[in-house]
Amino acid sequence: MRHLWYPALVAAVVWAFARLDSLFGWKGVRLPWAGWALLAAGAALAAWCSWLLVRRGRGTPHPFAAKTRRLVKEGPYGVVRNPMMWAVGAILAGLALVRGSLGLLLCLAGFLVYIPLFIAHYEERDMERRFGEEYREYCRRVPRWWPGGRRSR
Repeated sequence: MRHLWYPALVAAVVWAFARLDSLFGWKGVRLPWAGWALLAAGAALAAWCSWLLVRRGRGTPHPFAAKTRRLVKEGPYGVVRNPMMWAVGAILAGLALVRGSLGLLLCLAGFLVYIPLFIAHYEERDMERRFGEEYREYCRRVPRWWPGGRRSR
């Protein structure tokens, strides 16, 4: 049960941003077909990443508990170091388009500001501490965010 606080917090934050639409009478662009496509792609990528973290990494996707014991470098993790963030971003964008929600677009904007800070100040430091030179080499080979992009630390 102690591992459920983080997913519950994320769900509560997303729900709160979705509620902003009804509180303020906001109406956003509604493109259900594009939204469902983004939701499906994001969910599929999240499932693939989660499967790799459990099977190959011997842990879970949870950033604070049941961390992986092995560094996962294949699949989407061989293209960018943070593919799960692409998945979550696609899910948030998809939800915003399905619902026509400005609140969820605001949530996505907040996510896009928060995630680089979280990755740089917590996750990468934790990964380097746990995996050492193997992680540093991985960072030299695989870009943080953009496929084929600049490698950053």
